[in-house]
This record gives sequence, C-alpha cells and structure tokens, in this order.
Amino acid sequence: MGKFNLQKLQSGDRFKIQKSMELDNIRVELRFQGEDLDVQAWLLNEDGLIVNDAAFVFYNSENRTEAWDKAKFGNKKRYLAETRPMSADGAVLGAKDEIEGGIETLNICLSKIAPEVNEVAISATVYQDGKTFGDVSFAKVLVIDEDSDETLCEYELSNDYSKETACVTARFILNDDGEWEFLADGKAYDGGLQTLVELFTEE
Repeated sequence: MGKFNLQKLQSGDRFKIQKSMELDNIRVELRFQGEDLDVQAWLLNEDGLIVNDAAFVFYNSENRTEAWDKAKFGNKKRYLAETRPMSADGAVLGAKDEIEGGIETLNICLSKIAPEVNEVAISATVYQDGKTFGDVSFAKVLVIDEDSDETLCEYELSNDYSKETACVTARFILNDDGEWEFLADGKAYDGGLQTLVELFTEE
C-alpha cells in the first residue's frame, strides 16, 4: 500500500503538493507513442518570463550536469548524450537528448528552486519536421515521488492537436501559501519551439 493515493487528472485540474507530504524530489515523465518528442522546462518569474538564460532547460542547453571536457567526452554529440541539461540553481534536471522516443524524464528538487522562481512550466515539441501532435498517440504526463517511486498524479494529453507542434503540458505553480501545485495544462501551439521561446522571454 502506497503512501499516496494516485490522482487521475483532467486538463485544468490541480494537484497540491502540501508541505505535510514532505515531498522534495519530483520526477516528471512524459510517455508517448508515435512521433518522437523533446521536452523542455522553463523557470519563470511572477511575470511569466524566464529568470535567466539557464532557466530555459532543454536538450541543447549549455548549462549541464557536467562541464565540457574534450578528453572525457571526445565530441559534443557524446557530451550531450551523456550529460543532462540543468537550471542555474540546480533544481531542474532536463531530459537527455534521446533520439529513440517513448519517454522523456525531468527531475525537480523543490527545495533548490531559486526564490525568484514562481513557476516551472514543462513543455514538449515534436522532433520531426512536418509532423504534429496529431501524429503522437497515448501521450501521458506522470508526476512521481522520486524517493518512493510512487506516482502522485497523472493525466492524458488531448488527441485533438492536428496542426500544433508545441505544447505546454504542465506547470508547477507556487501558491500564496508557499506550496507548489501541479497544473495539468495541455495548451498547444503551432510554430514549434520558437513559439515557446517567444512566449516565455522578453521581446
């Protein structure tokens, strides 16, 4: 019997991570079939903008879990494959540059999130040019307690995105009580990653 009761959410629902739950290390998994997806994280301030350049955590981020070492990695392709992108505060570890699809994983340490961060938005984009979320099937987001490996909540993304190539799948939002809430978002956009960059950065 697990410590938590799994909650199945619909788009727009919230799951409150109460302080009494003593949760800190959170794993977010995006599982899917069909076309490959890339996943990103955005650490946002109260205005909904990234707090610094390293607050955009994606497969090609320069800020990573290990510094570049030519003697160790040999080339940048191997370096990207064997390290993970990371936010400046070390709170968010992004997914590796996985070519084979099926699952993308991020890790969030809530206690490490910088004070100026009010929200962590998680997005996904379709990897292959010319494909859309309409070519992706059975996409599901799971929020997991890393320490116990127990799933806290999950929800399925819509199958109705025929033209969209980017989606804000979920958001972790700091509420007025200082507790984090998981929002099952699911807003999709045309224009791929560039659309999200424009959404979360100043012009």
